[in-house]
Amino acid sequence: MTIPFVLAISPIIGWLIGGWLDQKLETTPYLTYIGLFLGFVAGFRELYRMIKRFGNGD
Repeated sequence: MTIPFVLAISPIIGWLIGGWLDQKLETTPYLTYIGLFLGFVAGFRELYRMIKRFGNGD
């Protein structure tokens, strides 16, 4: 249950923050795409950490 949540929420949060920054700084759509990309990176990084932790038996 945690893995789909992490993989879904991270890009959504990045997209929302990027969209908000785009509105404030008038840089549409660049920061939205950067936020989305960083959200995917964060989600997969957390997935890797979870798998690594599970593999160690912790």
